Amino acid sequence: MRTLNGLRADERFALDLMAAIRADAETVCSPDAVELVSVTIDVTGADVVGEPAFKARVDRKTRTVLFTGGSASCGDTVVMTATAVYRIVSA
Repeated sequence: MRTLNGLRADERFALDLMAAIRADAETVCSPDAVELVSVTIDVTGADVVGEPAFKARVDRKTRTVLFTGGSASCGDTVVMTATAVYRIVSA
């Protein structure tokens, strides 16, 4: 089923998860900027029921690269996970 903006619900969910991860990456690396290098999204297949909650984490940070990720949950059920690599660009 497509939403008003043409995306399927799971596609919108993935974009929201990536937005949460990027916001956390920007906070961790501030005042430097971050540029996305790669991202992997895994969908668990669990039903999305209720309001989603997004949780970001930093796995490792070097001077030039940030390894990060996060998860999206509905209640106690994880419905999607993502890992991402960002290049840190000095301000």
